[in-house]
Amino acid sequence: MLNYFSRYKTLPPFFKEKPNKNVGIIVVIPCYDDDFVFQTLDNLNVADKPNCEVEVIVVVNSAENTEINIINKNRDVFEKLKKRRGGACPRPYEKCTSGRPQGSPIPILIENVPKKFAGVGNARKTGMDEAVRRFAEINKNNGIIVSLDSDCLVAKNYFTEIEKYFVNNSKSDCCTINFQHNFDKNIYSEQEIYGCQLYETYLRYFRLSLAATGFPYCFHTIGSCFAIKALCYTKLGGMARLQAGEDFYFLHKAAQATKVGRIDEKIVFPAPRFSDRVPFGTGRAIQKIIENEQYKVYNFELFKILKRFFETFDNIFETKAVDLKIIPKEIINFTIEKKLLEIFNETIANTKHKEQFIKRLYSKFDAFFVIRFLNFFNNSEKFPPKELFEEIKKLLDYYKISVSDFSHENIYKIIDNLDTKI
Repeated sequence: MLNYFSRYKTLPPFFKEKPNKNVGIIVVIPCYDDDFVFQTLDNLNVADKPNCEVEVIVVVNSAENTEINIINKNRDVFEKLKKRRGGACPRPYEKCTSGRPQGSPIPILIENVPKKFAGVGNARKTGMDEAVRRFAEINKNNGIIVSLDSDCLVAKNYFTEIEKYFVNNSKSDCCTINFQHNFDKNIYSEQEIYGCQLYETYLRYFRLSLAATGFPYCFHTIGSCFAIKALCYTKLGGMARLQAGEDFYFLHKAAQATKVGRIDEKIVFPAPRFSDRVPFGTGRAIQKIIENEQYKVYNFELFKILKRFFETFDNIFETKAVDLKIIPKEIINFTIEKKLLEIFNETIANTKHKEQFIKRLYSKFDAFFVIRFLNFFNNSEKFPPKELFEEIKKLLDYYKISVSDFSHENIYKIIDNLDTKI
């Protein structure tokens, strides 16, 4: 794993202290202008202990253009985190008699990050790189790096479920974690909760629609909801320093190298807060939903087109020829006929087995292709974005689910249950 640090650009080591040889899970939490992180740490502290030791790295970060009030708040958070890391266990750890609790953080402070790179992707990468370095210190290639956010709560069985997944799925080096946003009315407003329920319904609508196409890599890409083995992380070249969407990019890159499984039980509870820090994501989506009083999503008809396209792969392998008549014209118009033929003919020429052929095609027509295709029709007259519940009716028809009550709450529950099953 140490080869990773000579091959890729990373920051120098942050810690001289060698980790306990029994550390098997390291949680990485980016933190920016957020003192909710202490509740997250308290939550981790009371979670059931797995069979290994746990470390928590918190990366408090700011950019070269960050406002001074946020920089000062970050520094205050960092100092408090250092105190929690100190010798005696501060409250709420007064019962801690030896060692450090699971919620005791290893804090990192990075400031003046160039505007080009600053953001959650860079912070997540910094923490995950440091987790790799710590696992390398104790020769633990299969150490588990868990990605979480500073505004999340977790279930009591958070660590034990993650540990169990990797024990029971030895061929999988990465997994996503099922979630449900925190709808605590004592913390969040009715608007935030309503908007986030719509957004969460959309996230599940999108995954279920993608699953309906036959696309093999159908999983949620949420920064606070995945885990990966350290060696696999290094083989992928680490986390991208993107200001948003780093989770989507990273997980779909992982899918090309290993099986990305899923922990079905909901053990992560992200916050449903407004935010305009990044151009997309939970906070931004909720803000738009509240402002517009509706939520328009990808037209379900586009997923049907993708399904018809993916179904042509078998025929093309069997015939070793590309019949453009069987490929949806929307795909041809989007991809351009010449490029489409080049991809298929190159794949035919370089693969012998069907499994190889299909996998190679999905490396070309991957998740990024899917998103670009869907976005291509954002301003179209034929397949424009539609109101969420209108498209959910089509989705439920596809899955042969009859619904009479289309209230907000009922649809949320139905889509939530369906997404957990499929």
